[in-house]
Amino acid sequence: MSEEREKTAAASPMRGDEDTLPKLLLRNYRMWGKRRIALRKKRHGIWNIYTWADCYQNVEEIFYGLQVIGLGSDDKVAILGDNGVVWFWSQLAIQSAGGRVIGLNPALSAAALKPYLEVSRPKLVLARDQEQVDKLLEIEKDIPYVQKILYWDEKGLRHYQNPRLLSLSEAIKKGHDGRGTRPGTLEEHISRTKADATALIMYRSEKEGTPEEVPATHRFLISAAETIIAQNPVGSNHEYVSLVYPGWLFEQVLGYCISLITGQRLNFAEGVETAFSDFREISPHSMTYPAHLWESLAAAIEMNMARSSKMEQALFRRCLSLNKKLHEGGTARKLSIREGILALVLEFILLRCLRDKHGLNRIRVAYSAGGSPKKETVEFLQALGVNLKVIKGFVDSGITLSEPNGAG
Repeated sequence: MSEEREKTAAASPMRGDEDTLPKLLLRNYRMWGKRRIALRKKRHGIWNIYTWADCYQNVEEIFYGLQVIGLGSDDKVAILGDNGVVWFWSQLAIQSAGGRVIGLNPALSAAALKPYLEVSRPKLVLARDQEQVDKLLEIEKDIPYVQKILYWDEKGLRHYQNPRLLSLSEAIKKGHDGRGTRPGTLEEHISRTKADATALIMYRSEKEGTPEEVPATHRFLISAAETIIAQNPVGSNHEYVSLVYPGWLFEQVLGYCISLITGQRLNFAEGVETAFSDFREISPHSMTYPAHLWESLAAAIEMNMARSSKMEQALFRRCLSLNKKLHEGGTARKLSIREGILALVLEFILLRCLRDKHGLNRIRVAYSAGGSPKKETVEFLQALGVNLKVIKGFVDSGITLSEPNGAG
């Protein structure tokens, strides 16, 4: 299949047999295999790459590993950890088995995790590392319904003696050894996944503080992603950096689902400390931040400019003045010929370099999730040439896009 036809196939509306996330994985594996990068994860300063064939193989290994320790259709499995390739593969392995994924925020304390676990009562929990495992062991007596706690980063955990603990690598080995005794291949299980089955469980907090489960089906997640793609097209050559945990609806839709639908490359930073430098190295075509992080980014850019030369500061202020005039009131305004020429010159010698310094030079659309940043932040980012949109929604209300602060 030619490059152009591959891009068209990945970006086209879903056919009837591609109505779940695992089916999209299978399609991408068949279409691109080892020829196309699906994921990148930075580790020890090096970007490790994974093709669609690598993804399918890893999903298959985790699928058999979870099966051999008891995962069945409709079972709930919680994932507790920062986003990364294992999160991506584990989600698809669970969903391929007909299971339901619970995305837990890794920043929560043991006490804060307990209500979510009590409401959902997952059969298994996948935890990233010792920190997350320790939280679960702290409340172990209160979560008897959790049959196994699996972990994928084994550092510091080898000496733990607890029958409920199992490394994911050990589960994968068990699954590999017992593969011939398990009914059905991964592909057969994927073919049986249903669009209206629950793919992901999120939460709404009630007034008294007890979380309420909010299930999202494969159909909803794919439909929400297609709504975004229809308004802001995504190509298979586009880059996306996943910075927040995938249990969040917007990260699930804009990162995971759109990558599966279009083949956009999904990138994972090495850690919080290196996130912004990693972000600049990738220079994504779209990105998603909560409103407060957009405000922090705008403040950081302004602080950097305050340290620059007086001439650069003067040029920067002139750039902002012209671009604010261009976007004043949320409607496009015409500049005079002189102002237009000046704006182009300043864009070339200053703004383009400034966006590049902060990884924004290829941004086609930037999403503020859940709400709009402050008005001054919106005006500042628009003046820099950042196409900012507000994305809102939930499973029971759908996904909507709007201009920030009602502009436009």
